[in-house]
Amino acid sequence: MHTTALKTILSAAFAYCGMLLVASTPGSENECRAGDCNGPGYWIVSTYSMPQMPGSNPKCLNFKYYFKPVCGKMRRGTCSEMQQSLNPSAPTCFFIHGSYVGIDVAIKDANNTYGWIKKGSPGCPLNLVFLVWPSDENHTGIPTIDVTRSGIVATQTGIYLAHLIDRIPGHTPICLVGHSHGTRTVAGCLHYRGGGQIYGVYKGTKNRSRPIRVVFAAAAINHAWMNPNNRYGKALPQIDSMLNILNHRDLALTAYPLVTPSYGRALAKTGITRFDKRQLGDQACKIHELDATDVIGFRHSWPNYYGRPELAKLIAPFVFFSGAPPQGSVMQARSRNRSNGKSYANGSQRRSNNSANSSVEIELPQPTSEQGEPEKVSSSSELPAPAAHSEQSATR
Repeated sequence: MHTTALKTILSAAFAYCGMLLVASTPGSENECRAGDCNGPGYWIVSTYSMPQMPGSNPKCLNFKYYFKPVCGKMRRGTCSEMQQSLNPSAPTCFFIHGSYVGIDVAIKDANNTYGWIKKGSPGCPLNLVFLVWPSDENHTGIPTIDVTRSGIVATQTGIYLAHLIDRIPGHTPICLVGHSHGTRTVAGCLHYRGGGQIYGVYKGTKNRSRPIRVVFAAAAINHAWMNPNNRYGKALPQIDSMLNILNHRDLALTAYPLVTPSYGRALAKTGITRFDKRQLGDQACKIHELDATDVIGFRHSWPNYYGRPELAKLIAPFVFFSGAPPQGSVMQARSRNRSNGKSYANGSQRRSNNSANSSVEIELPQPTSEQGEPEKVSSSSELPAPAAHSEQSATR
């Protein structure tokens, strides 16, 4: 009786916070059975059970893995099952969402993004992994405080993304796609992999053993933060190329400099400036830019991007590693018939409602793990004790 009442109270609390939890008791019918995770589909990896305080020093990585087949319900899986299911001859794409994204929205967006990316290069093999992180928790209702907090958690998640990448076979090309604050996770991950510190935490060893390409959409990150000796100054040496999708009319990013003085102008608004190019030197040639202002307009949220099939085709060389990235000046995304884009998005939404909502519950932080012991961090990646840190000190 007490257990049933507790589950009812918790479900109501999560619903109040805007996180739709689908009732499902983890069991054999909801877990990956032998061969179930090898068909077409994608993986969702959750960091909800990980420490979220800046400078957290996890000795164990308690990722939660879920496999969503194209036709069927989402199932609980394991790290080894994910590793075995990946196509070794295909690149692996990680997508990281932005702030104010609850579990229900993250699951729907994953389903829609999967179809959108695959249509960018039909027939080309690709492994897709969606990293979900607690971007909509502990909000005060004061935008400047909430955005700052979300940015800190997004950067901390970069540590976890770096260790997740280490679980992918070493020869596999990697594409990292970040939206909004998800670009902070990507930049923090690359900086950390390159030997940089994240809130006082260092990785034991540097990594530069695989090809990595990056796509930034609505990048909520200071345009200068990846310059040498800046906050993420060791990020660019870790990659082969990067596509920054510009939107000069993004309303949400117009107010970005008002959050704190250190935030400055957002990368998605200004692009790489002449000053940045001088600071970056040879690394500047890795950055390519796509102006999607006419296509996206004043909007910022991710559905406005995956509702545009033409954008999927333009980012395909970076995601699928299909040849060298385009060279030359800033590319332009030409707006097509908006009704076509809207129709595609609505179609994806209908597919999502039929499949994603019938999936298993994404597990939120609990005192104990239901899946046994967390994964151990390898000795070569042992993390030192975290140093005291704040968002303001990180900008120096």
